[in-house]
Amino acid sequence: MLLNDPVTLLFIIIPFGFMTTLMLCLSYVGSSRHRAPLHWWIAGDLVLAAYRAVDLLQPGVLGPEHAWLDMLSPQTAFLANTCGLLLAIACHSLALHQLCDRHRSVAWHLRTLLAPVLLYGIGAGVLLHNGLMLAWFFLFCVVSIGLQFCITWPLRRRFRGAWALLAGHVALLIFHAHSAVTLALQPPPALDFTEPDMFSLPALAMDFMVSFLFTLSFALMLQEQLRRQVVQLSITDTLTGALNRRGAVSTILEQERRQHAARRYPLSVAMIDLDNFKQINDQYGHAVGDMALQMFASTVTRLTRKDDVFVRWGGEEFLLVFPGTDIQQAQGFMARLRETLDTQQRTPSLPFSIGFSAGLAQTSVMNSREDFEALLRSVDKALYRAKRVRGRVEVVEAVDL
Repeated sequence: MLLNDPVTLLFIIIPFGFMTTLMLCLSYVGSSRHRAPLHWWIAGDLVLAAYRAVDLLQPGVLGPEHAWLDMLSPQTAFLANTCGLLLAIACHSLALHQLCDRHRSVAWHLRTLLAPVLLYGIGAGVLLHNGLMLAWFFLFCVVSIGLQFCITWPLRRRFRGAWALLAGHVALLIFHAHSAVTLALQPPPALDFTEPDMFSLPALAMDFMVSFLFTLSFALMLQEQLRRQVVQLSITDTLTGALNRRGAVSTILEQERRQHAARRYPLSVAMIDLDNFKQINDQYGHAVGDMALQMFASTVTRLTRKDDVFVRWGGEEFLLVFPGTDIQQAQGFMARLRETLDTQQRTPSLPFSIGFSAGLAQTSVMNSREDFEALLRSVDKALYRAKRVRGRVEVVEAVDL
Protein backbone atom coordinates (compact mmCIF):
# COMPACT_ATOMS: atom_id res chain seq x y z
CA MET A 1 0.00 0.00 0.00
CA LEU A 2 1.17 3.53 -0.81
CA LEU A 3 1.02 6.73 1.24
CA ASN A 4 -1.59 8.10 -1.16
CA ASP A 5 -3.93 5.32 -0.01
CA PRO A 6 -6.44 6.47 2.68
CA VAL A 7 -6.29 3.07 4.40
CA THR A 8 -2.51 3.33 4.80
CA LEU A 9 -2.82 6.87 6.17
CA LEU A 10 -5.46 5.76 8.66
CA PHE A 11 -3.13 3.04 9.96
CA ILE A 12 -0.47 5.74 10.48
CA ILE A 13 -2.67 8.49 11.93
CA ILE A 14 -4.74 6.47 14.42
CA PRO A 15 -1.75 5.20 16.51
CA PHE A 16 -0.23 8.67 16.24
CA GLY A 17 -3.41 10.10 17.76
CA PHE A 18 -3.13 7.74 20.73
CA MET A 19 0.55 8.65 21.12
CA THR A 20 -0.30 12.35 21.11
CA THR A 21 -2.89 11.74 23.82
CA LEU A 22 -0.31 9.88 25.91
CA MET A 23 2.18 12.73 25.53
CA LEU A 24 -0.54 15.16 26.58
CA CYS A 25 -1.09 13.11 29.77
CA LEU A 26 2.61 13.04 30.56
CA SER A 27 2.98 16.79 29.95
CA TYR A 28 0.66 17.75 32.78
CA VAL A 29 0.92 16.90 36.47
CA GLY A 30 -1.45 19.41 38.07
CA SER A 31 -3.50 18.75 41.18
CA SER A 32 -6.48 16.42 40.82
CA ARG A 33 -9.06 19.21 41.02
CA HIS A 34 -7.40 20.88 38.02
CA ARG A 35 -7.28 17.78 35.82
CA ALA A 36 -10.85 17.97 34.51
CA PRO A 37 -9.76 19.95 31.38
CA LEU A 38 -7.17 17.25 30.60
CA HIS A 39 -9.70 14.44 31.08
CA TRP A 40 -12.23 16.04 28.72
CA TRP A 41 -9.59 16.74 26.07
CA ILE A 42 -8.31 13.16 26.21
CA ALA A 43 -11.90 11.94 25.83
CA GLY A 44 -12.20 14.10 22.72
CA ASP A 45 -8.94 12.75 21.28
CA LEU A 46 -10.04 9.16 21.90
CA VAL A 47 -13.35 9.84 20.14
CA LEU A 48 -11.39 11.31 17.23
CA ALA A 49 -9.25 8.17 17.00
CA ALA A 50 -12.38 6.00 17.09
CA TYR A 51 -14.16 8.07 14.46
CA ARG A 52 -11.20 7.69 12.11
CA ALA A 53 -11.12 3.94 12.71
CA VAL A 54 -14.78 3.52 11.76
CA ASP A 55 -13.91 3.56 8.05
CA LEU A 56 -11.80 0.44 8.49
CA LEU A 57 -14.82 -1.56 9.67
CA GLN A 58 -16.68 -1.42 6.34
CA PRO A 59 -16.92 -4.45 4.02
CA GLY A 60 -14.05 -4.77 1.55
CA VAL A 61 -11.76 -2.08 3.01
CA LEU A 62 -9.18 -4.41 4.63
CA GLY A 63 -9.50 -7.28 2.19
CA PRO A 64 -10.97 -10.81 2.40
CA GLU A 65 -8.46 -11.98 5.03
CA HIS A 66 -9.98 -9.52 7.52
CA ALA A 67 -13.61 -10.16 6.68
CA TRP A 68 -14.39 -10.65 10.38
CA LEU A 69 -13.89 -6.86 10.82
CA ASP A 70 -16.63 -6.02 8.29
CA MET A 71 -19.07 -4.80 10.94
CA LEU A 72 -20.55 -1.55 9.57
CA SER A 73 -22.41 -0.76 6.39
CA PRO A 74 -21.35 2.39 4.48
CA GLN A 75 -24.49 4.18 5.66
CA THR A 76 -23.84 3.29 9.32
CA ALA A 77 -20.15 4.24 8.95
CA PHE A 78 -21.11 7.67 7.57
CA LEU A 79 -23.47 8.38 10.47
CA ALA A 80 -20.92 7.12 13.02
CA ASN A 81 -18.22 9.28 11.42
CA THR A 82 -20.18 12.51 11.42
CA CYS A 83 -21.67 11.98 14.89
CA GLY A 84 -18.23 11.04 16.24
CA LEU A 85 -16.69 14.25 14.93
CA LEU A 86 -19.39 16.39 16.54
CA LEU A 87 -19.00 14.47 19.81
CA ALA A 88 -15.22 15.02 19.78
CA ILE A 89 -15.71 18.77 19.22
CA ALA A 90 -18.13 18.84 22.16
CA CYS A 91 -15.60 17.06 24.43
CA HIS A 92 -12.90 19.56 23.49
CA SER A 93 -15.34 22.44 24.10
CA LEU A 94 -16.00 21.14 27.62
CA ALA A 95 -12.24 20.87 28.23
CA LEU A 96 -11.81 24.53 27.29
CA HIS A 97 -14.83 25.45 29.42
CA GLN A 98 -13.15 23.81 32.43
CA LEU A 99 -10.14 26.09 31.93
CA CYS A 100 -12.48 29.06 32.46
CA ASP A 101 -12.93 27.94 36.11
CA ARG A 102 -16.71 27.96 35.77
CA HIS A 103 -18.53 25.34 37.79
CA ARG A 104 -21.50 23.67 36.11
CA SER A 105 -23.75 20.77 37.00
CA VAL A 106 -23.43 17.26 35.58
CA ALA A 107 -26.74 17.77 33.75
CA TRP A 108 -25.33 20.87 32.02
CA HIS A 109 -22.27 18.91 30.87
CA LEU A 110 -24.44 16.11 29.50
CA ARG A 111 -26.66 18.56 27.61
CA THR A 112 -23.66 20.33 26.11
CA LEU A 113 -22.11 17.01 25.15
CA LEU A 114 -25.08 15.15 23.72
CA ALA A 115 -27.64 17.75 22.56
CA PRO A 116 -25.82 18.76 19.31
CA VAL A 117 -25.16 15.11 18.41
CA LEU A 118 -28.74 14.01 19.06
CA LEU A 119 -30.22 16.97 17.16
CA TYR A 120 -27.89 16.33 14.24
CA GLY A 121 -28.72 12.60 14.30
CA ILE A 122 -32.46 13.29 14.11
CA GLY A 123 -31.99 15.58 11.12
CA ALA A 124 -29.57 13.15 9.48
CA GLY A 125 -32.14 10.36 9.75
CA VAL A 126 -34.57 12.50 7.75
CA LEU A 127 -32.08 13.86 5.18
CA LEU A 128 -29.84 10.81 4.75
CA HIS A 129 -31.03 10.11 1.20
CA ASN A 130 -31.44 13.77 0.31
CA GLY A 131 -29.01 16.11 -1.42
CA LEU A 132 -29.10 18.45 1.61
CA MET A 133 -27.48 15.89 3.92
CA LEU A 134 -23.95 17.29 3.58
CA ALA A 135 -25.18 20.87 4.04
CA TRP A 136 -26.89 19.76 7.26
CA PHE A 137 -23.62 18.23 8.52
CA PHE A 138 -21.51 21.29 7.67
CA LEU A 139 -24.09 23.52 9.35
CA PHE A 140 -23.68 21.59 12.60
CA CYS A 141 -19.89 21.81 12.24
CA VAL A 142 -20.22 25.60 12.02
CA VAL A 143 -22.44 25.69 15.13
CA SER A 144 -20.14 23.40 17.16
CA ILE A 145 -16.93 25.17 16.18
CA GLY A 146 -18.57 28.57 16.71
CA LEU A 147 -19.52 27.55 20.25
CA GLN A 148 -15.96 26.40 20.89
CA PHE A 149 -14.67 29.74 19.56
CA CYS A 150 -16.92 31.62 22.02
CA ILE A 151 -15.61 29.49 24.90
CA THR A 152 -11.98 30.01 23.85
CA TRP A 153 -12.22 33.77 23.27
CA PRO A 154 -12.06 34.82 26.98
CA LEU A 155 -9.10 32.47 27.54
CA ARG A 156 -6.86 34.53 25.24
CA ARG A 157 -6.15 36.93 28.15
CA ARG A 158 -4.81 34.13 30.35
CA PHE A 159 -3.22 31.70 27.89
CA ARG A 160 -1.07 32.49 24.88
CA GLY A 161 -1.86 29.06 23.45
CA ALA A 162 -5.47 30.18 23.05
CA TRP A 163 -4.47 32.37 20.09
CA ALA A 164 -3.47 29.30 18.04
CA LEU A 165 -6.84 27.70 18.82
CA LEU A 166 -8.69 30.86 17.79
CA ALA A 167 -6.76 31.03 14.51
CA GLY A 168 -7.69 27.40 13.81
CA HIS A 169 -11.33 28.12 14.68
CA VAL A 170 -11.50 31.01 12.23
CA ALA A 171 -10.04 28.89 9.40
CA LEU A 172 -12.44 26.01 10.11
CA LEU A 173 -15.44 28.33 10.40
CA ILE A 174 -14.68 29.89 7.01
CA PHE A 175 -14.21 26.48 5.37
CA HIS A 176 -17.34 24.86 6.85
CA ALA A 177 -19.54 27.93 6.43
CA HIS A 178 -18.54 28.19 2.76
CA SER A 179 -19.22 24.47 2.27
CA ALA A 180 -22.61 24.66 4.01
CA VAL A 181 -23.78 27.62 1.92
CA THR A 182 -22.48 26.15 -1.34
CA LEU A 183 -24.09 22.74 -0.73
CA ALA A 184 -27.37 24.32 0.36
CA LEU A 185 -27.61 26.52 -2.74
CA GLN A 186 -26.47 23.80 -5.13
CA PRO A 187 -27.35 20.45 -3.53
CA PRO A 188 -25.33 17.51 -4.92
CA PRO A 189 -26.96 14.18 -5.72
CA ALA A 190 -28.05 12.11 -2.76
CA LEU A 191 -25.25 10.07 -1.17
CA ASP A 192 -24.72 6.62 -2.68
CA PHE A 193 -23.98 4.04 0.01
CA THR A 194 -23.23 1.16 -2.36
CA GLU A 195 -19.44 1.63 -1.86
CA PRO A 196 -17.45 2.04 1.40
CA ASP A 197 -17.56 5.59 2.75
CA MET A 198 -13.90 6.67 2.99
CA PHE A 199 -12.07 9.90 3.85
CA SER A 200 -10.73 11.81 0.88
CA LEU A 201 -6.99 12.45 1.07
CA PRO A 202 -7.33 16.28 1.47
CA ALA A 203 -9.96 15.85 4.19
CA LEU A 204 -7.81 13.29 6.02
CA ALA A 205 -4.71 15.52 5.84
CA MET A 206 -6.63 18.60 7.05
CA ASP A 207 -8.28 16.63 9.84
CA PHE A 208 -4.93 15.32 11.05
CA MET A 209 -3.15 18.69 10.93
CA VAL A 210 -5.99 20.54 12.67
CA SER A 211 -6.34 17.98 15.47
CA PHE A 212 -2.56 17.96 16.02
CA LEU A 213 -2.43 21.79 16.10
CA PHE A 214 -5.33 21.95 18.54
CA THR A 215 -3.87 19.30 20.88
CA LEU A 216 -0.48 21.02 20.85
CA SER A 217 -2.09 24.39 21.63
CA PHE A 218 -4.12 22.87 24.44
CA ALA A 219 -0.98 21.25 25.91
CA LEU A 220 0.66 24.70 25.96
CA MET A 221 -2.39 26.10 27.77
CA LEU A 222 -2.16 23.33 30.37
CA GLN A 223 1.50 24.13 30.95
CA GLU A 224 0.65 27.81 31.42
CA GLN A 225 -2.06 26.85 33.91
CA LEU A 226 0.41 24.64 35.80
CA ARG A 227 2.93 27.48 36.04
CA ARG A 228 0.20 29.75 37.41
CA GLN A 229 -0.71 27.13 40.01
CA VAL A 230 2.92 26.79 41.11
CA VAL A 231 3.28 30.56 41.45
CA GLN A 232 0.00 30.79 43.36
CA LEU A 233 1.04 28.03 45.76
CA SER A 234 4.34 29.78 46.43
CA ILE A 235 2.58 32.97 47.59
CA THR A 236 -0.39 31.39 49.41
CA ASP A 237 -0.64 30.34 53.05
CA THR A 238 -1.75 26.72 52.98
CA LEU A 239 -3.62 26.85 56.31
CA THR A 240 -5.85 29.87 55.74
CA GLY A 241 -5.81 30.36 51.95
CA ALA A 242 -4.69 33.98 52.39
CA LEU A 243 -1.59 35.38 50.72
CA ASN A 244 1.60 34.71 52.61
CA ARG A 245 4.20 37.33 53.43
CA ARG A 246 6.32 36.39 50.44
CA GLY A 247 3.60 37.19 47.94
CA ALA A 248 2.07 40.12 49.78
CA VAL A 249 4.32 43.03 48.82
CA SER A 250 4.39 42.42 45.07
CA THR A 251 0.65 41.72 44.98
CA ILE A 252 -0.23 44.82 47.00
CA LEU A 253 2.03 47.11 44.96
CA GLU A 254 0.59 45.71 41.71
CA GLN A 255 -2.93 46.24 43.06
CA GLU A 256 -1.99 49.79 44.03
CA ARG A 257 -0.68 50.53 40.53
CA ARG A 258 -4.02 49.38 39.08
CA GLN A 259 -5.92 51.52 41.57
CA HIS A 260 -3.72 54.50 40.71
CA ALA A 261 -4.47 54.02 37.02
CA ALA A 262 -8.20 53.89 37.82
CA ARG A 263 -7.85 56.93 40.16
CA ARG A 264 -9.41 55.04 43.05
CA TYR A 265 -8.07 56.75 46.17
CA PRO A 266 -7.61 56.77 49.12
CA LEU A 267 -6.26 53.42 50.30
CA SER A 268 -6.59 51.98 53.82
CA VAL A 269 -4.42 49.36 55.49
CA ALA A 270 -5.19 47.32 58.63
CA MET A 271 -2.87 45.12 60.68
CA ILE A 272 -4.89 42.62 62.77
CA ASP A 273 -3.75 40.47 65.69
CA LEU A 274 -5.98 37.78 67.24
CA ASP A 275 -6.46 38.32 70.98
CA ASN A 276 -5.29 35.72 73.54
CA PHE A 277 -4.11 33.35 70.82
CA LYS A 278 -1.28 31.95 72.96
CA GLN A 279 -3.78 31.06 75.68
CA ILE A 280 -5.98 29.32 73.09
CA ASN A 281 -3.06 27.15 71.99
CA ASP A 282 -2.04 26.41 75.58
CA GLN A 283 -5.56 25.57 76.76
CA TYR A 284 -7.07 23.79 73.74
CA GLY A 285 -4.04 22.70 71.71
CA HIS A 286 -2.51 23.80 68.43
CA ALA A 287 -5.11 21.91 66.33
CA VAL A 288 -7.87 24.09 67.80
CA GLY A 289 -5.65 27.14 67.28
CA ASP A 290 -5.35 26.23 63.59
CA MET A 291 -9.14 25.89 63.38
CA ALA A 292 -9.52 29.35 64.91
CA LEU A 293 -7.17 30.80 62.29
CA GLN A 294 -9.15 29.10 59.52
CA MET A 295 -12.45 30.35 60.95
CA PHE A 296 -11.14 33.91 61.13
CA ALA A 297 -9.71 33.76 57.60
CA SER A 298 -12.93 32.36 56.10
CA THR A 299 -14.96 35.11 57.83
CA VAL A 300 -12.69 37.84 56.46
CA THR A 301 -12.82 36.30 52.97
CA ARG A 302 -16.63 36.34 53.01
CA LEU A 303 -16.73 40.02 53.98
CA THR A 304 -14.01 41.42 51.73
CA ARG A 305 -14.43 42.64 48.18
CA LYS A 306 -12.75 41.28 45.07
CA ASP A 307 -10.05 43.98 45.02
CA ASP A 308 -9.22 43.79 48.73
CA VAL A 309 -5.95 42.04 49.60
CA PHE A 310 -5.85 39.64 52.57
CA VAL A 311 -2.48 38.45 53.92
CA ARG A 312 -1.42 36.17 56.73
CA TRP A 313 1.50 38.26 57.91
CA GLY A 314 2.78 35.71 60.40
CA GLY A 315 1.47 33.59 63.26
CA GLU A 316 -1.84 35.14 64.33
CA GLU A 317 -1.20 38.47 62.56
CA PHE A 318 -3.07 39.38 59.37
CA LEU A 319 -2.85 42.31 56.96
CA LEU A 320 -5.78 43.80 55.04
CA VAL A 321 -5.48 46.33 52.23
CA PHE A 322 -8.63 48.21 51.13
CA PRO A 323 -8.24 50.03 47.77
CA GLY A 324 -10.55 52.99 47.20
CA THR A 325 -11.51 53.04 50.90
CA ASP A 326 -11.20 55.87 53.43
CA ILE A 327 -10.58 55.44 57.13
CA GLN A 328 -14.27 55.64 58.10
CA GLN A 329 -15.21 52.89 55.65
CA ALA A 330 -12.34 50.72 56.91
CA GLN A 331 -13.52 51.23 60.49
CA GLY A 332 -17.00 50.17 59.39
CA PHE A 333 -15.54 46.96 57.96
CA MET A 334 -13.75 46.25 61.25
CA ALA A 335 -17.02 46.72 63.14
CA ARG A 336 -18.82 44.29 60.80
CA LEU A 337 -16.00 41.78 61.16
CA ARG A 338 -16.11 41.94 64.95
CA GLU A 339 -19.91 41.62 64.98
CA THR A 340 -19.80 38.61 62.63
CA LEU A 341 -17.18 36.87 64.77
CA ASP A 342 -19.13 37.55 67.96
CA THR A 343 -22.40 36.18 66.55
CA GLN A 344 -20.95 32.97 65.14
CA GLN A 345 -22.28 29.93 66.92
CA ARG A 346 -19.86 28.20 69.25
CA THR A 347 -19.18 24.51 68.64
CA PRO A 348 -17.52 21.75 70.69
CA SER A 349 -14.43 22.10 68.50
CA LEU A 350 -14.39 25.93 68.88
CA PRO A 351 -16.02 26.68 72.26
CA PHE A 352 -15.03 30.36 72.29
CA SER A 353 -15.47 33.55 70.24
CA ILE A 354 -12.55 34.99 68.31
CA GLY A 355 -11.51 38.54 69.20
CA PHE A 356 -8.91 40.78 67.63
CA SER A 357 -7.04 44.07 67.95
CA ALA A 358 -6.05 46.15 64.94
CA GLY A 359 -4.08 49.14 63.76
CA LEU A 360 -5.53 51.16 60.90
CA ALA A 361 -4.09 53.73 58.50
CA GLN A 362 -5.07 55.65 55.39
CA THR A 363 -2.75 56.84 52.62
CA SER A 364 -2.95 58.40 49.19
CA VAL A 365 0.64 57.66 48.09
CA MET A 366 2.31 54.25 47.89
CA ASN A 367 4.57 54.14 44.88
CA SER A 368 7.34 51.84 46.10
CA ARG A 369 8.30 49.11 48.52
CA GLU A 370 9.82 51.78 50.82
CA ASP A 371 6.48 53.62 51.02
CA PHE A 372 4.74 50.36 51.86
CA GLU A 373 7.24 49.42 54.57
CA ALA A 374 6.98 52.87 56.13
CA LEU A 375 3.19 52.56 56.18
CA LEU A 376 3.47 49.12 57.83
CA ARG A 377 5.71 50.50 60.57
CA SER A 378 3.15 53.17 61.42
CA VAL A 379 0.26 50.66 61.39
CA ASP A 380 2.28 48.32 63.60
CA LYS A 381 2.68 51.07 66.19
CA ALA A 382 -1.08 51.66 66.19
CA LEU A 383 -1.63 47.90 66.61
CA TYR A 384 0.76 47.88 69.57
CA ARG A 385 -1.37 50.55 71.29
CA ALA A 386 -4.54 48.55 70.57
CA LYS A 387 -3.06 45.36 72.07
CA ARG A 388 -2.41 47.08 75.39
CA VAL A 389 -6.16 47.05 76.01
CA ARG A 390 -7.21 44.34 73.47
CA GLY A 391 -10.38 44.31 71.44
CA ARG A 392 -9.72 47.79 70.02
CA VAL A 393 -9.01 49.36 66.62
CA GLU A 394 -6.45 52.18 66.82
CA VAL A 395 -5.97 54.64 63.96
CA VAL A 396 -2.46 55.80 63.07
CA GLU A 397 -1.63 59.15 64.64
CA ALA A 398 0.98 61.77 63.84
CA VAL A 399 3.38 60.35 66.42
CA ASP A 400 3.31 56.96 64.65
CA LEU A 401 4.51 58.56 61.44
